[in-house]
Amino acid sequence: MLKSFPAIVFCLILIFACSKKEKNENESETKRYPNQDAPLALLMREMFEDMEKIKIAVAEGEEIKSYIEKHKQLLTATPTDAAVKTEQFNSMAMAYLANLKQLEQSNESNQLENYKSLVSTCLACHSNYCPGPIKRINLLKLD
Repeated sequence: MLKSFPAIVFCLILIFACSKKEKNENESETKRYPNQDAPLALLMREMFEDMEKIKIAVAEGEEIKSYIEKHKQLLTATPTDAAVKTEQFNSMAMAYLANLKQLEQSNESNQLENYKSLVSTCLACHSNYCPGPIKRINLLKLD
């Protein structure tokens, strides 16, 4: 029995160390995405990725793919906190969608200005709701 005691202790330490590492990885993921799996939070992450593609298209003078139908889910997606869905939120969401539609329909000479308006709409909303992503949204700016 005493001969197997060090092996048992070693196994317990190994198990504890592995579970601690897994917990730390989950904690860092939670810090990166504090709103985890709320449909609105997931949609916002996708919208950011779409905006990165739009930014490239505008910078290169290319045609912009349409994202309006996908981004309309902004109006119906469930937020982490139901109190977020106020009239002001809906008004800002409608302004975002209007600016996105205007950008998608604009000609090359208006694209940059319309893109800047779209990014400004994102920043205005996030100044009132969920300010965490503002730093990231600022990466979408074009000069």
